Amino acid sequence: MGVPDPLTELLCAWCRDVASVPVPILVDPARAVRVLRHAARVHASPDDARTRVRDR
Repeated sequence: MGVPDPLTELLCAWCRDVASVPVPILVDPARAVRVLRHAARVHASPDDARTRVRDR
């Protein structure tokens, strides 16, 4: 195994630094599900024409 180059050393140090701090939960999972379900709904157009095909 050869000697790592400076870029590899830098990236490995950066990776260790990032991995050393836990990331907090940024979004409440239940709220995220509600938002996604709401966004996935098909809202009727003003003339009741279908806007897209539903999978159900």
